[in-house]
Formats: sequence, structure tokens, C-alpha cells
Amino acid sequence: MFTEKQLRRAPSENQQELIDRMLGEAGSGKYRAVSFRMEDVLVTTPFLDECALFMFMEDDFAMFDTKGKKTFTELRTAAAEAAEKKYGVRTRVTLEKIYDIFAKLSGVSPEGRDRLMERECELIEHFSFPRECGKAIYREAKNSRKRVIIFSESIYPREVVTEILERCGYSSYDGLVVISEIKDCDARSWYKPVLEKAGVSAAKLFHCGHDVAYDIELAIMNGSKAMMIAPPAVLMERSGRLTGYIRDKLVYDFDTPKHLTLQCILGLYSIYGFDIPQNKTPLSDICGDGHMLGFIVLGSHSLCGEDHDPSARQALILNALNSDKAALEGKEDFDTLLSRHFGSFLDKFGTSGCELPLKFTEECCSATDRELFRPYMSSEALKKWGSSVKEPKLVDYSRTSLEKNALDRLADKMFPPGTKVRNITDNILAKGRKKHK
Repeated sequence: MFTEKQLRRAPSENQQELIDRMLGEAGSGKYRAVSFRMEDVLVTTPFLDECALFMFMEDDFAMFDTKGKKTFTELRTAAAEAAEKKYGVRTRVTLEKIYDIFAKLSGVSPEGRDRLMERECELIEHFSFPRECGKAIYREAKNSRKRVIIFSESIYPREVVTEILERCGYSSYDGLVVISEIKDCDARSWYKPVLEKAGVSAAKLFHCGHDVAYDIELAIMNGSKAMMIAPPAVLMERSGRLTGYIRDKLVYDFDTPKHLTLQCILGLYSIYGFDIPQNKTPLSDICGDGHMLGFIVLGSHSLCGEDHDPSARQALILNALNSDKAALEGKEDFDTLLSRHFGSFLDKFGTSGCELPLKFTEECCSATDRELFRPYMSSEALKKWGSSVKEPKLVDYSRTSLEKNALDRLADKMFPPGTKVRNITDNILAKGRKKHK
């Protein structure tokens, strides 16, 4: 994260141990070159889902009279899905191809198409920032005089990719491979040109990626060493139940502008806690970390304003957190990151749902996390709180399309995507749709 104001939270013990091992491997004399995937390893964005970016473009889209009823986000998402179907795999899709389809779906003029495409490039450049874990490994590789090669699966043109890398402080790499520029490319196209640019044998290349099949296994199968650095949002999802709880509460409209501020808060929280990967802590949803608890609970609640009337137990929780040094420092870090990454961008979207992290803490706080409150609550209050805690309903939600009819939304609510029951439900829904066509 940018360094104009340092964050108060330091890496946890297991995070520090892991980053030390990663740096040691990248700087090892066993290798003469290190390669990196750009997306989510060297560079990230403060979003849970890329569709959040599109919501910032609704006003730009409104300037063009398309006489349609669909939002920019719906049309842009549909265009990307159509492009992937048309070209087979994502790595053959470019922003220009997406906007060709978008123009047909929306009816926007060629000038409007170009202006919206330019605006999206501006926004992705603005919101992209370095992932500190990846940047530390990158610096170690450069300091150890390794050749550094970057590959990108981005849909954006090379000039946007290079601008993002420059803004994020990656200006001294030795080669850049943009997969969409490769003829007949697929998701595995990165390895051969990366190895060629590295100018070393496979055994002398060390690769850092985040996809098991296309980063890690591919490199290893070709004789290189590889290290996986999972995206922060994925690590956050696996570490606790908070996001599953929120998605269950907001399953109908979590991915709409109404809750964009909450989505962005969760995106920042994932970066704050999991930029350096860390293991899940047993019986904890926030890794037993007071800074993380203050960040997500005090930080999100601070946006609710005076309209939110906390319950008696929520008031006790807030009072306890406001008495804890680590939690207050976490709240400071929240303010720093929110201002740094969004400024006034979120002002018009409101704060709907920002009370949910506090509500989750009240209803479902894990045993390890409740121990953080012991210095500030009586034994009787903690006992009553513990006896009322319940296991939350969770939605393991994977977004595929904004266009969901009532049956789809009901299925999301009753049967989380990916479960056996949901698969059966989807088959039934699919048959129903065919009958109505």
C-alpha cells in the first residue's frame, strides 16, 4: 500500500514468517530469473469484484441517449460474458472486443463507445495499486540481480498495462508478456515467452503466481520452481464467516450500487488483513487480531451516521473497541485506506449495509475473538453474550451474471451456488426456462 501515511498494523507473526521465506526463495542463488503474474500478485484493486469498477461509470453512460432500460454495469458485464463465449477463453478477449459487443447491446454511438472505453482505462489506472507482498518479492529479486519478467492476462491494451506498472513502482522489469497479444493464445500461453525473455533454462526460473492450474502447475511441469500467492479477497473469504454472513443478508442486491460502499470496505479489509497471506486462526473470524476487528467493525460503523441506533450489546461492543488501542489503530488505518483509495468517489452511493459487520460481531462473534473483549467487559456480560452467539447462515456466492430472475434469486437464497442441492435446482430451472422459450 502507498506510503504517504504508514499503517499502524504490523504483519502477524505467521505473516512475517511467511514473507521472510518468500523473500529468501526469490533471492536464492538457485535462480537467475523470477517471473510474476501482474494481476493480484504485483498489482491489485480495492474491489471484491471487478463489476464494482463499472458502477463508477453509470453517470458517464447516462450522458449518452441509448433509450435503454439496462444499466451500464449490466450491459458491460453481459458484453464481457458474450466476448468470452465468442472467443473461447478470457485470454483472447480484449477491451476493444468487449466494447464492440457492448456498443451493439447498448446502442451507444461509436464516439460514445470510444469515450466509455477510455474512461474505463482511466479508472482501472486510478484504482490499481501495488500489492505490498508482491512488491517486496519483486524488490528482492531485483536486489539479487535476477532478471524479472512480468506477464499479464489483462483485457486492457499494453499501454494501459505499462502505465499501471509504472504508477505502481514497477519500472525496472526486464520483460513484459501481454497474453492477449499472442496469436491463438490461451491461459497457458504465458510460460514459453516468459522463459524466452528470461533467457535462462527452466530450472533457473522462479515463478510467482496465484492460479494453481495455470501458474503453479504449468511452471512446475515445465521444470521451474513456483510459489503461489493467493489473492487477498480469496484469503479473506477462507479465513472467516463475515463475507458469507453479509452475502446471506444481502443476497438479492449485494452486487448493486446500493451496497457499493460496503463492497469496497470489504475489498479494503481483504487487503488490510491478507496482503501477506496468513493462515486461518481456529475459532476466529478476524484472525484474533484487534487491529482487524477495529478496522472492519469500528471503521464500517463510523460511516453509518446518527441514523443507526445500536442495540444494548452493540453499544457494549463499540465501547469496548473504543477502549482498545489496537482496535482504535485499526480504525485509523480504515480512515487512511478509505481516503487513499476512494477519496470522494463513494459519497453518492450511501452507506447501506455498513452496520452488518457490527451486527455479525453481536450475533456470531467467535470464541477466540470474544477474548479480545475480556479486558473491557464483565464476566457476566461476556457469559450472556457467549450464550446468545449462534452459527450464521452463509452464502458462498459466486457471481456470474447480474441478470437474475426471481427464481434465480430464490435459488441463491435457499441453496448456495456450488452445493449438490443447488446443482439439482439449476437443472430444474434450466428445464423451466426452455419450456417458456
